[in-house]
Amino acid sequence: MNRGQKEAYKRDYAQSKAEGKPFFPYAVYKDLVIATIAIGIVVGLAIWQRVEVGEPVNPASTDFVPRPEWYFFFLFELLRIFKNQNPLQPVIMATFIIPNIMMAILILLPFIDRGPERRPHRRPIAMVTAALVIFSLAYLTQLGAEAPAGGAGEVEITGLDPDAEAGLALFTVNGCTSCHMLKESGAPGPGPDLTDYGNRSAGVEQTMQIILEGPGVMPPFERLSEQERRQLAILLDGMGTKYK
Repeated sequence: MNRGQKEAYKRDYAQSKAEGKPFFPYAVYKDLVIATIAIGIVVGLAIWQRVEVGEPVNPASTDFVPRPEWYFFFLFELLRIFKNQNPLQPVIMATFIIPNIMMAILILLPFIDRGPERRPHRRPIAMVTAALVIFSLAYLTQLGAEAPAGGAGEVEITGLDPDAEAGLALFTVNGCTSCHMLKESGAPGPGPDLTDYGNRSAGVEQTMQIILEGPGVMPPFERLSEQERRQLAILLDGMGTKYK
């Protein structure tokens, strides 16, 4: 703030102080009115749009699709936008790079726009930046909402034989989509995308052994019978080759 701006600020401050009203009771009264209206709106919406209490949570469920609270919804939708990229990229882009860029813009804005003016119509830089950030949040959230749902039961694979169809059902029921992608469905990590697994597979027998032992952070699927492991291995071994 230069000298001229300081002088203008002092003049405006002195005039506002001379013509203004005291904090009590005027400001207190206005805050009370606005708070009462806001609480009334919340209570009214709660009465008008009641939230039903569903069935008790089943911890053994494998088909439940969790959804975050509204304040995490933006990040959730970002993960859906970047889900088809490198296994590490969705986590970095959706939970670190994009949110932190927006936060950095808002934090740096007061240091960039340092004028004394506080009226919105005389602060074009601040207003345009705030509008762009809000628009970006809304636009990226909408992109994520329009992305393929990625539900486990929505995988469309052509050319499946009976064993592979049984393997796809096992892939869904056993929660494999919580760590792996398969035909743009499932989670983007931490496990690798299995859509083209058949191109790098060493055969059904080795895939069965991988399923049984559970390498790395993957849990071993010892509870599966040999026939079930074979059906799952047949599905994976044909992904990207026989099954598309």
